[in-house]
Amino acid sequence: MATAEQLSFDELLTIVRGPTFCVSDRNGVIHPATWQGVYHRDVRVLSLLAVTAAGRRPPLLTAHRDGASAAVLVHVLAADEHDTPTAVLTRRREVTAAEVREGFDLHVFDSDPYTVDLAVDLGCDFAPLRSPGHEVSLRPTVPFHRGGNDGELRAEAGRMAVTVSADGDAVVAADRVSWRAHAALDAPWSASLLIRPTLDGVAGAEAPAAASALHISSTDRRWTSATTSALADLDALRVHLPDLGLSYIGAGVPWFMALFGRDTLLAAFSSLLAGPEVALDVLGTLARHQGRGTDPITLEQPGRILHEMRTGGSEVFGVASGVPYFGSVDASPLFVMLLAAVHRWGGPPREVAALLPAARAALAWCSAHGDADSDGFIEYSADAKGLRNQGWKDSGDAMVHADGSLASTPLALAEVQAYHYGALLGLAQLEARLGHAAAAPGLRQRAAALRADFERDFWMADQGLVAMGLDAGKRPLAVAASNMAHCLWTGLLRDEVAVAVAHRLGEPDLSTRWGLRTLGTDERAYNPLGYHLGSVWPHDTAVAVAGLMRHGAADIAARLVEGLLDACEAFGGRLPELFAGLDEKDTPFPVPYPVACSPQAWSAAAPLWLLRSVLRLEPDIPAGRVTIAPVLPDDTVVTMTGIGLGAAGTLDLRVRGRHVEVLSAPPGLQVVIGGP
Repeated sequence: MATAEQLSFDELLTIVRGPTFCVSDRNGVIHPATWQGVYHRDVRVLSLLAVTAAGRRPPLLTAHRDGASAAVLVHVLAADEHDTPTAVLTRRREVTAAEVREGFDLHVFDSDPYTVDLAVDLGCDFAPLRSPGHEVSLRPTVPFHRGGNDGELRAEAGRMAVTVSADGDAVVAADRVSWRAHAALDAPWSASLLIRPTLDGVAGAEAPAAASALHISSTDRRWTSATTSALADLDALRVHLPDLGLSYIGAGVPWFMALFGRDTLLAAFSSLLAGPEVALDVLGTLARHQGRGTDPITLEQPGRILHEMRTGGSEVFGVASGVPYFGSVDASPLFVMLLAAVHRWGGPPREVAALLPAARAALAWCSAHGDADSDGFIEYSADAKGLRNQGWKDSGDAMVHADGSLASTPLALAEVQAYHYGALLGLAQLEARLGHAAAAPGLRQRAAALRADFERDFWMADQGLVAMGLDAGKRPLAVAASNMAHCLWTGLLRDEVAVAVAHRLGEPDLSTRWGLRTLGTDERAYNPLGYHLGSVWPHDTAVAVAGLMRHGAADIAARLVEGLLDACEAFGGRLPELFAGLDEKDTPFPVPYPVACSPQAWSAAAPLWLLRSVLRLEPDIPAGRVTIAPVLPDDTVVTMTGIGLGAAGTLDLRVRGRHVEVLSAPPGLQVVIGGP
């Protein structure tokens, strides 16, 4: 196991282009006794990278990311460590799906020429990436050998290989690439190092460019920064599958840069402002891996949507690389919800119709295998070899009673019933619009029955709470938790109940200065640094904002939006997977969670969903209209060009406060300002 001191994400330099990413310290050094490294498809292909000049680590002036997939580091050099610096070494590190390139430029600011021995020490262990807390299993270094070309080193282990090649008259040894660099005032020196990993001899492939070129700017710089970073990170997290002609959004760097059903579905839904194309790819990818048979090891069941699938030799819960693990109770209804949303956002009817059988199968799983005791609620049982909890709060201690004790399974989660409700109504709409109208009434009746049953068993009127879940004995988990916000989002709650829940979410035990806590501060199990026991997850806050706006609680939503935008700014424009649930009375700034993913897909997408929610922007392209009823602050202007509406084209808008100016719209599209 890695035993050296680990750095939190905000102390690291992380760049990504799915399925490859690089994590180093701020000096650009990759330390082998940590989980830092160059990774490709869940395997660390480079475990050491350290640059020296004249045998010493060059002092760092500055290091910054340049977008999601590049970083620039600037070092100072001198003839002697006591001399005034006379040269600057600039390193530009770029990652693509297929490789990592490290470029070196040496500039001299003195009339005398400058010569220095520059070296890069390298190491490789092909260690599989593990989950947080397990980090990487340290392995003996796999030796490099000379490659087939000059200036080239290569290492292999099983299905994985990595080639390191250098230009600029490099000298290569077993674990080092070096140059004698000569630079003068008018003659800078440059060289580069190329790190190219492969799986089964195949390099990573770039995902095709998105069809829509969404651009968002605002007089509130926080919106501009947050949405620009969101779009860049989501693009960088996409992983292309050339054999399928599809792509998905990797869940996050470093722990989850793989296919995760729930994560890629919610990230795709959150980013629909950019158009439905990426979401269609996500749905197509998951449909290809949808459950067909029954397997007690992988938890595969007919129609079920996977939880995760690792590649590159990494196993998950004893499930082999390349084989899906299906331990998710919510991915199946979310699949149906996303397909319905894609249809409303202008997804081509033929492509939507092609995915309709997969959606029907996913919904059938919800009422069959998903509801093993036929009580009308989707439940899950703990997997002894895998996940104990199978909702989005999937840590082992996430589901608790008011006394802090762990809830027994089978467990029915509040938010999963909400997704099921949304899926029933979504499929009803799809069936009605795609020529199968006879199926729609039955689906709507099932949704109405679920709504009534849910209120009967989950709504605790005396506490003003929706239970987080029902345990094996059908006892409610009577704790104040963010799960109930998801019920607002899908419309599961009657208006009277929804209003009460909205106000409860705004109470200070749940709402912090920077977002919504997963668990209230008054609960026995509360821990602001617990993974799901009081931390703030940006996507969870975005779900809450969507639900609050749906039910007219714009003032509570606005506070959460302001807080999350401030948190995004505090984290350098990139929202992490989660952060501590501490409030401003505890600290004047949001506190990082030590091993959070960053970038992480659904957190990256959260600003786009926040904006869509406060604009109350709802396309219904099959009906030929888009409605918008914004509730921005009066002095805030947001300009959006390239809002993606699938085959209908794109929409350009300028919004000031509650006023909307249509800059450009597809012919025949009705833009309804003010909503229904």
